[in-house]
Order: sequence, then C-alpha cells, then structure tokens
Amino acid sequence: MKATKRVHDFKALELKLTEDSVSPHTIYIKEHAVREHTPDKPSGRTLFIVNLPPYVDEKGLSNAFRDAGTIQTVQLACKPHDLDKSQTNKFIQEELKSTFKVAYLVFAKVAQLDKALKLAELRPLNSEEHKIKLGMSKWIEEHNNSVIMPKVLKEQVERFMKKHDEAAKNTEKKEKALEEEDDEGWVTVTKRGKVQSFARSEKVENKIMAKEEKNKKRKELKNFYTFQIRESKMKHIVALRQKFEEDKKKIAQIKQSRRFKPF
Repeated sequence: MKATKRVHDFKALELKLTEDSVSPHTIYIKEHAVREHTPDKPSGRTLFIVNLPPYVDEKGLSNAFRDAGTIQTVQLACKPHDLDKSQTNKFIQEELKSTFKVAYLVFAKVAQLDKALKLAELRPLNSEEHKIKLGMSKWIEEHNNSVIMPKVLKEQVERFMKKHDEAAKNTEKKEKALEEEDDEGWVTVTKRGKVQSFARSEKVENKIMAKEEKNKKRKELKNFYTFQIRESKMKHIVALRQKFEEDKKKIAQIKQSRRFKPF
C-alpha cells in the first residue's frame, strides 16, 4: 500500500473570499525556514503559505492576515523556488500562470510572525477598500492592464536603461580600482585586465587554416559506408584500365621504333 504524504510543520487555515462564503478554501502556513535567507525574505519574519487559489492577490492576502500585524511585502509565485531566480535585471517580467500558488509574507516584527502562526481564523480576502474580481470582470481588467500606452512604455524603458547604465558604470569603476596596485605591489586580475590579442598575419592565418584542414581530413571516415567502398572499387578498376591502355600504347611504339642491326 502506498504511504500517504504527511503535512509536516504546516498549520491548516480556512481562507474565505467574503464573510458570507459557504465553501472556504484551505491553505497551509508555516515559518519560512531555510539555510540561506535573502534580504527580501528575512529570517524570523517571513511566513510561507501554500495551496493558494489562483484568484488570490497581494492585497487580498494582506487583508486576510491583517490581525497579525504590519505586513511589509507579499510575494506570490507558482513554485517555492521560482522567487530564487531573480528577475530584477529583466525589463519584461514573467507573468504568473493562472494556477495554485505559494506566497511569502514578510512582517515588520518577529512577534507579528509568531502571532500569525497562532491565528485560528483569517479575515476575508475582500474588504471595503479592495474587492477581488472574478470571471469576466477579471479578464477585462487583466486585458486593459496589459495594454501600455507608448508614452508610459517610453518612460519605463528610459528608467530601466538609466538604472542599467548606472550599474554598469559602478561595475567598471570597481574593476578599475581592483586593477590598481595595492600597498604591497599586487594587482588583481579581472576580466578587463586580459592581454589584448594581436592581429594575425597572412602567413600565420594560412598555416592555421592548413592545420585545420589536415585535422578535418584525418577525422573523415573513409571506406566506412557501403557506397564509399563500392565507389573506391570502381575508381580503382577505371585507373587500372587506363594504365593498361597506356602500357599497350608504349609497347606498340617501342615495337615500331625497334630496328634489327646485326653489324
């Protein structure tokens, strides 16, 4: 019999869309505990949530856990490891698929995370300030948000390129600083510190090309396939026939030029 999977260290809570929801959805929460924490998911203040339905958004989760305390950030992802692949250097961010998700809630204080783990009941996702849209209204809103005006797009591109240029300048400055000698006379070798390549002369270029051609011929498979063996035999027979005809002509010429001179 196949063993059933156990939910280890997770706590089950019911998540409602509204206060009058008849069939709530069950989610599972626990503290986000890993070996190496990142600045966007600090240790001791991050709550890990799984089995979130597709319609859940950041504001709705903030409403559901608002009794625990101040929530600094809410990060949604399709899988737990998707957020580890940083997309900060990408202009076009990948959109989340309409599927069940996981989330990381970062609280302002450690005590607020402890309070969230002790919650027995969650607030509804919807509030007076925020209503989650479903069905046709949701699709219309997503389509309208996907259409970006040219002026807004130009501003976003310029803002992104400005940050990229600043980051490139800072990297170049750091590399130049590393290339300078320190107090003991040592120089750190960087990518920019490589020896510049010299221009090849025509003689050197021809020599390299001849060597590559020789290696290429050496790697070729001769008389490996059936048609190659057949063609080589035919060429050999034709060469023998040509040589035979040439030898006959030579013998005929010798006979004609030979004269009998006994004295």
